[in-house]
Amino acid sequence: MNAPHRRAIATLALALIVPVALEGRQSNESAVIVQFQRAADAYAFQHRQVERRGAAPAALAEGGFFTPQAAAAFRDRLRAAGCERPQAVEGNFVVPRVNSAIDGTSPLSPCLAAALPKLPPELEYRVAGVALILADAHLHVVVDVLHAAWS
Repeated sequence: MNAPHRRAIATLALALIVPVALEGRQSNESAVIVQFQRAADAYAFQHRQVERRGAAPAALAEGGFFTPQAAAAFRDRLRAAGCERPQAVEGNFVVPRVNSAIDGTSPLSPCLAAALPKLPPELEYRVAGVALILADAHLHVVVDVLHAAWS
C-alpha cells in the first residue's frame, strides 16, 4: 500500500472515530449532569424533611455535588455558553466555604443560568469571584463550591 492510500485510510479512520469519541463524551457528560441533578433533588428532599421536623440540617462537605466529573462538565458548559464572565466584586477575594453564609456572593446572569442544569427551588447558583456557588436558597448557606469555574 502506498503512502497516499495509507493517508486516505488514516483520514477515514479518524473521521469515523472522532464523532464516536465526541458522542461518548457527550453521553458521559449527560450522565454526570443527571447524577448532579439527582444529588440536588436528594438534598431538596432532605431539606423539606428537616424543615418539617424543625431539626438542624446535616453538615455538608465540599465536593459532594461538584464531583471532579461534574466540575469538568460544568466548566465545559460555562465556557461553551459564550456568556460574559462574571466580574469579581471589589474587595471580595474570599470564596465562601461550605456550611457558611452566602454573604459576598451574587446571583448568576440569565445567560449563565440558562447554560446550567435546573435546580429544585431549595437551591440556587451564585457567584463569588471566579467560583460558582451552589447555595441553599432558604437557609442562605453554601452547599458546595466549584473553584475556578471560569478558568
